Amino acid sequence: MKTQGSNLRHHPLNTEIYSLSDIDDLVGSIKEVGLLQALVIDQKNRVISGNRILVAIKKLGLKSVEVEKIKVSEKDVGHLLVHHNKQRLKTNQELLNEYHILNKHYSVGQGKRSDLNGNGKGYNSRELISNDLGISSSQIGRLVFIEKEDKELINLIDKGILTVAQAYLQASRQRKEEDARSNTKKSKVVEPNYIFYQKSSDSMDEVDDEQVQLVFTSPPYWNKRTYSNKKGWLGNENSPSDYVANLVNHFEDVSRILNRKGSFFLNIGDTYQDGNLLNIPQRVAIGLPDEGRIFRNTIAWNKTNPKPSSSKNNLGPTYEFIFHFVKSMKYYYDHTFHPIKDKTKASLPPRHRNVNVKSATKVSPYIPRNGKNMGDYWNEDIVRTSVANQQKFDKNEHPAPFPEQIVVLPLLQTTKENDFVLDPFHGSGTTGRVATHYNRQYIGYDLKSY
Repeated sequence: MKTQGSNLRHHPLNTEIYSLSDIDDLVGSIKEVGLLQALVIDQKNRVISGNRILVAIKKLGLKSVEVEKIKVSEKDVGHLLVHHNKQRLKTNQELLNEYHILNKHYSVGQGKRSDLNGNGKGYNSRELISNDLGISSSQIGRLVFIEKEDKELINLIDKGILTVAQAYLQASRQRKEEDARSNTKKSKVVEPNYIFYQKSSDSMDEVDDEQVQLVFTSPPYWNKRTYSNKKGWLGNENSPSDYVANLVNHFEDVSRILNRKGSFFLNIGDTYQDGNLLNIPQRVAIGLPDEGRIFRNTIAWNKTNPKPSSSKNNLGPTYEFIFHFVKSMKYYYDHTFHPIKDKTKASLPPRHRNVNVKSATKVSPYIPRNGKNMGDYWNEDIVRTSVANQQKFDKNEHPAPFPEQIVVLPLLQTTKENDFVLDPFHGSGTTGRVATHYNRQYIGYDLKSY
């Protein structure tokens, strides 16, 4: 059917959701090929679909317009607007506007609509919105989070200045910094050389530049348990890539507080998703910036009591990685020897033969008298005996019990007495106990109280 163009007007909800862009291009297209589709209007002659066309035909001065009139209730108009604009190219801001309209439409009680399917189980409103918008639920979640934290970031995405992932990381950082400021409490001094801060360690303003000799930590692993009921916190990310990016970003301040002769040891485990081992430790190690960071070792730690695996089609994980990073090749390192077994024989020197010289027969002990060089595979026996051997040169006679020894050995290798040792994820305080036992000064950070 046709109606007078002067009788039509925009639906007010449409202007809340969509912007009227590229009108001149549309005017040129209508001049060239005519109006290719009818406007969809409601019983009050308000345009549901075709608002850009309405502007264009008024610019062209067209008197009559082909329309399709439908009857729609006010409570369903938002859902109908989104449906009729499904094929439209939209900005991220327009997608968010659609999300808010649909969220009002679908949300009932706790966000479930049991009246929208036939089995009575109900749908989550975000799942329904995801289907309507044609984008993933996780993508919607990121956009909603970004908008909530900083609306200007959405504008930067639409301008092509930031990607959604970059904006999400920036918004997460801003949220954590704000939480850290609001949650910061006075330091808790347990001993004169032991300080604990209840706050996020992504900004360690209490620590001076290059004050710390050793950072030893084990951050929250991805998707292993719920570390907080707040979304966006480290370990609770929607994807492993978000977790890796967040963790790498979190460690920015570690580079600042670590001195030029210091070491950074990072213990981190892997995670399966849909049967796929994700290689998260390697992703983190590769993701850390090359500038100002040298990757010295990957240590395989064979755990004494690994968590039993119920899988019947793959091997149970029995080890984790400990990565060793430094800021320069002038870092402090007290060489560690692993004791030689009693039956180990000294090796012979290379034999040099020629016509006039007989083979060398003198035995030369190439293995150092204190033991052999410590390897990058650690189990309980290796660590315990190496620590005991190291303590021949240390006044302490009783090393901390395993598994604290995975902290003991790096601490003895890379620090001296009274050096500062820091753990940005304090947790149960293992690093702190080891540090104070060996007369080092300790600083710990954690969001949870000590």
